[in-house]
Amino acid sequence: MPRLLPGTLLLLGAATQLHAQHPLTPRITATLAARESALIAFRHDLHQHPELSGQEERTAGLVAARLRALGFTVRTGVGGHGVVALLTGGKPGPVVAFRADMDAVPSTDPDPAPYRSLVPGVRHICGHDIHTTLGLALAEAFAAVRMELPGKLLLIFQPAEERASGAAAMLQDSLFSLARPAAIYAVHTAPLEVGRLGSEPGPFFAGRDRVAITLTGDSGLAAAVDSARALIAASATITLAQARGALAPGFVLAEVGPVAGTGRERVVWGTLSIADPAARERTRARLERAVRALARPGLTATLRYEARAIPGVLNDSLMVVHADARLRALLGDSAVVRTGVVPPLFSEDFGAYDRVAPTAMYLLGVSNRARGWVGMPHTAGYMADDAAIVLGARAMAEVLLGRLSGG
Repeated sequence: MPRLLPGTLLLLGAATQLHAQHPLTPRITATLAARESALIAFRHDLHQHPELSGQEERTAGLVAARLRALGFTVRTGVGGHGVVALLTGGKPGPVVAFRADMDAVPSTDPDPAPYRSLVPGVRHICGHDIHTTLGLALAEAFAAVRMELPGKLLLIFQPAEERASGAAAMLQDSLFSLARPAAIYAVHTAPLEVGRLGSEPGPFFAGRDRVAITLTGDSGLAAAVDSARALIAASATITLAQARGALAPGFVLAEVGPVAGTGRERVVWGTLSIADPAARERTRARLERAVRALARPGLTATLRYEARAIPGVLNDSLMVVHADARLRALLGDSAVVRTGVVPPLFSEDFGAYDRVAPTAMYLLGVSNRARGWVGMPHTAGYMADDAAIVLGARAMAEVLLGRLSGG
């Protein structure tokens, strides 16, 4: 059963009954159908010219030029090569945002796509070419209904997600100077079959917490280092093998890192992958007590705990409930699935935005098993069906329209 906030089950029933397709949906659908070939060509161009984290200059330039042509107010160079664009509708309403990441991944494996990468050692095997194109598809669709649109659409084209630094860099660079959103949405490609989307209320992607235990003393440092390493390892509730399967959200995956320092001081590093905020607080409290217990005459022990150093994703439960209802009305019940928490071998920096506004991310199916295409991110044979672009844009347009209209 999904982990829902109190009262969410009642709201789920109400949302399912009340949400019908938005009145602007037919025009959105027609615009996307008319632009599908151009959008696919744009995606193929991005796939052929991938750019690593912090190097997304060409991608950002193409995105910004198209957004300006569509009448958006555009900021460039935000947090590196980030692009932020605002479309003001003809009717009053809230500000709602959609984020698309743009960077590619180092990969020397052969690219199976006929529009294969032309950049040696770099490929789009995490689907950010799909994400970026989907963001532009939303821009095309909403620009076509601008005068009837309630509120404002803010599009965030983010660099450096693969380094888990792009979201923070954009926030530090006045990301929301054009407008502050009431809600922020995103998608990520996934090995679901094309035509399906999935999410989970609450914990979705594990964040990565960085741990440093500093030991200072004149003797017994070697034994204390061993004890500190054991404390970090003992924080785990699952093994690496278990981390590849279905998990309840309260898990902790621990990785004991290197030991630094010389002379009288040693620093023992570790990383904890945690999705659930309550599990994070329990783990932190246990470590604090255990590290204090390491201290003795002649030896001090201190803990530095950086929660959500990589933020992960903590979905707003009500946003997911209402989005699910709209997606079912648009695509049918079978197209919307509950995924559970994403295995903690994957993470995301999208959660950095939840310090500003509530957020929700969906997994977007891009696999086509009839053609032998499986969209598992960061695998050598990653292939994403172009059909996911317009389907995903239709889906997210419906969700965004619902939020802009107060639903």
